[in-house]
Amino acid sequence: MDAAPLSDIRVLEFGHYIAGPFCGQILADQGADVIKIEPPEGDASRGTETLSYNDVYFHALNRNKRSVMLDLKTDAGQEALVTLLRSADVVVTNYAVGIPERLGFGYAQAREVNPGLVYVHASGFGNDSPYAKRPAFDGIIQAMSGLVHLTGEPDGTPMQAGLFVPDHVTGLYAALAVMFGLSKRQGTGEGSFTDLSMLDSMMSLLGPCLAEVLQLGVSPMRVGSKVRRSYAGTYPAADGHVYMAPMTLRMWTALAGVVDAPELLSYFTGTAADTRLEHRDDLDRVIEAWTGAHTVDEVVARMGEVGVPCSPIFSVERLVDDPHVRHRGMVRSIPLESGPGEVFVPGSPLPVVDKAFAAGPPSIGQHTDEILDPDPSGAT
Repeated sequence: MDAAPLSDIRVLEFGHYIAGPFCGQILADQGADVIKIEPPEGDASRGTETLSYNDVYFHALNRNKRSVMLDLKTDAGQEALVTLLRSADVVVTNYAVGIPERLGFGYAQAREVNPGLVYVHASGFGNDSPYAKRPAFDGIIQAMSGLVHLTGEPDGTPMQAGLFVPDHVTGLYAALAVMFGLSKRQGTGEGSFTDLSMLDSMMSLLGPCLAEVLQLGVSPMRVGSKVRRSYAGTYPAADGHVYMAPMTLRMWTALAGVVDAPELLSYFTGTAADTRLEHRDDLDRVIEAWTGAHTVDEVVARMGEVGVPCSPIFSVERLVDDPHVRHRGMVRSIPLESGPGEVFVPGSPLPVVDKAFAAGPPSIGQHTDEILDPDPSGAT
């Protein structure tokens, strides 16, 4: 079998909550030896009760890793830290700005020990930001990035997304930064430091919004379950909701035929301007009169027959039973750390090593002895 892409890479993860552990898990899925460095009390996001929310939260981000427990406030802990830094290829941390330096593994300190380290520090605002010392959780970054302002009904309260988007996006960027750093090191032999900001990561998703504000003088505003610049959105059905996107002239013509509303055609003819957005509320009422009289399955089936993109609005319960999800292996399970049983976790959209889902997360310090004292005789 071919070697895993990162089978010869050792990663030290000084991580807690989501961004750092998510990055580490991505790297572990590609075969990296990810060693989770934990204080005596463990990662702050570890659970304390079998199958509590924290337990499943922790399992979803920390499988297939090893754990070393270090008290970095002691001389012995600092000595062990130096040993680990010398053996590592990568350091990933999402501790607050200043904490790595205080605990002895800031980039300047780590580089003295191992100049070839690829080091990624993810924080709310970055090490050199005027906000560097501000605490930042996912919701703070959602609020500052424009995501909350752009989510919700136009006349309603701005809303957070239903998932921890900034944390996960930052974890993805951290994994990219690791790979770019390893590629550079392969060519130059030099290590690198990436100062990754959660706010910067989210701003990278704004797309044309910045140009709308700075060049066109337009202030982007939330539009509920619609798409701001395209005729697409959510419609009620008799037993739920569907999302439809009749974007092209062919699709719009097909939709008008299905809902038996030929008057829709004059708003988008292919030769005149597309005026649908200007009349969206009126057009939506015509479409909703038809969708509301049919079940979700009926709407999706009928639109599928004529080639109009349409989907049910899935709950997570419905999603996990979808044939695509099952076929693609996006529902997986891993062993429960604290006893017999299993925890269900998302699969990976990327090809992963065979062992990726074979092991749950380690207990605190489970691998301390085997990593710091690999000789079973105890000899040094």
